Order: sequence, then C-alpha cells, then structure tokens
Amino acid sequence: MPTRAEALALLHDWNVNPSLRKHGLLVEAGVNGYAVDDGQDNATVEMWGIAGLLHDLDYERFPDPAAHGAIGADELHELGYPDEVVHAVRSHNDALGIPRESRLDHLVYACDELTGFLVAVALMRPSRKLEDVEPASVRKRMKDKAFARAVPREMLLAGAEEIGLDFDEHVARMVRYLSVIASEVGL
Repeated sequence: MPTRAEALALLHDWNVNPSLRKHGLLVEAGVNGYAVDDGQDNATVEMWGIAGLLHDLDYERFPDPAAHGAIGADELHELGYPDEVVHAVRSHNDALGIPRESRLDHLVYACDELTGFLVAVALMRPSRKLEDVEPASVRKRMKDKAFARAVPREMLLAGAEEIGLDFDEHVARMVRYLSVIASEVGL
C-alpha cells in the first residue's frame, strides 16, 4: 500500500485548489477519529484515513456526478491501493449507485458532506473556530436553505444513520476529530 505521504502527494498532484486539499485533510481526520474510537490498529487507522484523504481525488478534474469517484477509484486501483480504499472512494458518491458495504464505506460517506458543512458553520462563528461549533448551531443552519445550499441536508442525516449514531452525537464527534487539525487548515 502506498504511504500516507505518497497519498498526500497524489492529492496535491490531482488538486490545485487549496479548499479541496483541506477538505481531504479534514475528512481524513474524521475517518481517523472514528477508526481510533473503533479500536482499529495503527495500520488500519492509516489506511482508513487515506480513504478519507483521497475520497475526492478526481473532483477537481471530473466534478460531474456521473464520473466523480469512479475515475479516482480507478486511479487508486492502478496505483495499488487496497480494494477497501478503492471501494470506499467509489461508493461515497450516491450518483454512481455503488452500495456502501463496509464500515469504512459508511464512514467516508458520513464524514464527507458533514465536514464541509461544519467548516461553513465554523466560519460563521465569531471565533471562526471548529471547536466552537455545537450540534444545536448545526441543526439551526441546516434549516436555513440558503446557507451552504450545495450541501444536501438529507445526506448529512443519512451519514449519521449509516454509522448508527444520533445526528447530534455524530456532529459532536466530528467537531472533536476535526479540531485536532483545525490550525493546519486555517480554522
């Protein structure tokens, strides 16, 4: 399996946009947090994190929902990434119709859209800090259809359901996991 450093270099090769790079780092942090809390060994934590890091590998070049995830997954397969990582990348995009099967598949999906939404909520806080985001403020912002309008609210809720958590608990955990790297991504 390629190393985390190689995965990060791949993310940078495919994505010039700093926001997409930061998004990958944040999803990685979320997936890593869940992997650690699940009691996974270090190798599994790193592998799962890499799936989070690279889940949107192809988004900058191929944002079309009909292709996004599939092209990135094919590239990862060619580069020798484990099938579990490849499947998680492919299955995170509902438009591809690939069923999510493993815990990793569900975690990448659950962390993806919520990460972007949490960043948007944090940026509206006076402190602009992730650690100051609370589940109640996330729920309030979800009701405002003009706020982060590109984020499908049903996906936020479905992600929590897929990993078997109450939405507020998922938000609280993600805030904790993402806060670990907040300074690295400017939050």
